[in-house]
Amino acid sequence: MHRFEAEKAEELISEKRKRIQPIEPFEEVISSIEYRNTAVDFGAGIGYFTVPLAKHFKRVFAIEAQEEMAEKLRKRLEDLGVKNVGIIISDKPVDFDFEVDLILFANVLHEVENWRELLEWSRIAKHVVVIDWKKVETDFGPPLEERIGEDEMEEVLKEIFRSVKKYDFYEYHYFFLCSKE
Repeated sequence: MHRFEAEKAEELISEKRKRIQPIEPFEEVISSIEYRNTAVDFGAGIGYFTVPLAKHFKRVFAIEAQEEMAEKLRKRLEDLGVKNVGIIISDKPVDFDFEVDLILFANVLHEVENWRELLEWSRIAKHVVVIDWKKVETDFGPPLEERIGEDEMEEVLKEIFRSVKKYDFYEYHYFFLCSKE
C-alpha cells in the first residue's frame, strides 16, 4: 500500500494543497457539530486538518503512524502555539475511555488495507468525517488503483452509520459527514 513519505511532509501544507483542498469548507461543516469537546484526527500527518480541529474542539488527539511525521506535527503545533492537541503514534485504532465527538479520516483510508474495520471502530464517535481522493486519474496524489471509489465509500458508510451526508466541496476529493444518530 502507498504511504505518504515523511520527506515530502511540507507538501501537506503547501499552497497547492490549499488550492485543491481549501480548509474553509471543512471548518464550516465541523463548526455545525453541536458538541465539540473531543476530536480525533486519524492519520494526522503534519496537521493540515489538526490545526483547524484544535480551533473548534476543546481537545484533539492526532493519531499518526510515522514517527517522523508526528515529530514534524509536534514542532508545527509548538510553533503555532497550539496547546490542546495530544499526539499518539500508532497505525491502529486507539481505545479511548472517554466520549469522542468527531473522528476525522482525511486522505488516509486509501493508505490502509483494513479501512472498513477502521470505519467500524470509528462508531465510537458521534460524528465521522471522511475526506479522500476520488478514483479519477490525476497527475498527483496516490496511485489510481489504491484509491477507494466514492460510490464504494458511500455504500460502506451507509452500512455503518445512520446518517451519511455528502458534500461536493472539492474537485479531487469526496467529503462525507456521518453520524450515529
